[in-house]
Amino acid sequence: MKHLFSAVFMLFFFVAFSQNDEKNVTQFRNIPWGAPKDSIYVNGKKLEFTKDKNALTKNTYYVVNDDMTIGNVRLTRVNYIFNDDDRFVKVLLEGPKEDAEQMRFILDYKFGAFKNESRVDNVSYKQWLVKDVTFTLGVYDFLKFEVRIESNWQASEAYKKNISVDDF
Repeated sequence: MKHLFSAVFMLFFFVAFSQNDEKNVTQFRNIPWGAPKDSIYVNGKKLEFTKDKNALTKNTYYVVNDDMTIGNVRLTRVNYIFNDDDRFVKVLLEGPKEDAEQMRFILDYKFGAFKNESRVDNVSYKQWLVKDVTFTLGVYDFLKFEVRIESNWQASEAYKKNISVDDF
């Protein structure tokens, strides 16, 4: 029993220590994951989101006169996606194919080597897993690339709530 307790303690310590070493992405452009759409302020100014009527995903918005770059990478689209409770949970970025390698460089530099790779039809995907956030770079054979940034904010909030139960 004593050895089992020691092994469990060491495993817990190792997991806790290794998780502190990882990067944590808590926001995109100073907008925290899970922020309510109607009360997002950046640099003291309330952001106004405009519904993207051409988007295939519901609850997709853009910001008029948004910064259309990430580092040196040019973007043609920056979409902010909210869940059904109007909480900020995803971002979709699109840009010209010739900037795809620069975008991959940024993601590699920030988060290390990608964790998953696949190809579906005419799109090559690479994926970075950063704690509660997934970055997926899709490079199309023609014309464009896209980056999906998806927060697992809802699951994280449920976990926090469930581990702090004091009903029993």
